[in-house]
Amino acid sequence: MINDLLAEAQKHIGKRYVHGTHGPNTFDCSGFTSYVYKQFGYNLSPGSRIQYTQGTPVSRNELRKGDLVFFTSRSSGKNVGHVGIVWEADNEKGTFKFIHASIRGVRISNFEGYYVPRYIGAKRIINK
Repeated sequence: MINDLLAEAQKHIGKRYVHGTHGPNTFDCSGFTSYVYKQFGYNLSPGSRIQYTQGTPVSRNELRKGDLVFFTSRSSGKNVGHVGIVWEADNEKGTFKFIHASIRGVRISNFEGYYVPRYIGAKRIINK
């Protein structure tokens, strides 16, 4: 199921970011995650801060494909302001790639640079 979820997410690479939208043609970050999960019967609340209250907490060295990862944003201060879906994880190195709706559209990004100091945590929605 996780591979199917990631395949669904991948279909949307390149679609535009528009704040407050939930697909299927444009997305904001939480709209993207909620849209993808909804295709598989999981209802995530809109808003990255609310999504951070859902699921089971996961440490960074236990990440799996499909987990949600949360970050601060330029406008959120120390609060959750961005969310994405783990694309792949290297738990030995503590690194991962994630697919998300960024200001540049839906894309896959590495957990590096800008994102490292902004990382807040992760949640597992699908426990299989």
